[in-house]
Amino acid sequence: MSASTVDLELPVIANETEGFDRIEDRSGEGQATPVICYRDPADVRTIRQQSRLIILSLAIVAVAVVGIVYKTIQKPDRIVVDMSSGRTVMINDRELGATEAVKLEKDKLQLADMDYVVKAFVEYLYRVDQRSRSKDIEAALRLMVPGQAKKFAQYLTEQKILQTQREQQWDATWKVEYLEHAPGKPLTVKVYGTQEIDMVVKNESKHATKHVLLTVELLPDAPENGTFRLDRNLRSGFRINSIDYKELSSSEAETPVVAQTHG
Repeated sequence: MSASTVDLELPVIANETEGFDRIEDRSGEGQATPVICYRDPADVRTIRQQSRLIILSLAIVAVAVVGIVYKTIQKPDRIVVDMSSGRTVMINDRELGATEAVKLEKDKLQLADMDYVVKAFVEYLYRVDQRSRSKDIEAALRLMVPGQAKKFAQYLTEQKILQTQREQQWDATWKVEYLEHAPGKPLTVKVYGTQEIDMVVKNESKHATKHVLLTVELLPDAPENGTFRLDRNLRSGFRINSIDYKELSSSEAETPVVAQTHG
């Protein structure tokens, strides 16, 4: 005898036995007719196994994601090797000792950094090669503090310095004779140098020699990402704040033209 599905109202589980569930009809009409629903034990075991595998897979994925994120933000290993001796000086932050050629210490700005950037700056200004003149002037302006760079660019334009050099076809070399720091003013550097100039004035080739004294004032550059050593300051940590020019002496002579005669 079977029960009609329409006649069943809110079936209630009476008990569970291994392999099937027994559901009784409590509709109250007539004799209670049991409805037996069978469930395969193998199906239950399969569902449980799949659930465990899904949980295990999620755990593995979570561990993998954490590992990827950690490796992404982890700093790369830093290994310093003295190539002259082949000895390792440092691995990450663990120092292994200095060698005859290499010694590691905390980075700090030094007088040598000032000297380096000042020499590069005056080289850009006083060594004249028309093929790279515009790039040299741009490099010199990048080394200056932004406000001072703007003023210096206006000065070059108003005095027509670059225009004159271009029209006279300047070709100049520059040599630093000596460099020193002002007493009590470590950020002020005095540079004495010689500029040798070949030029054309009124269709005549001339050679001029200028002896120049420069006073250059420096400022530490603003740090970015925890370091002062940036491309804009040639990794020196300093920028040019001002420059004072004084010409000590100069001489000018016409370039002799050597005439050749044929016998």
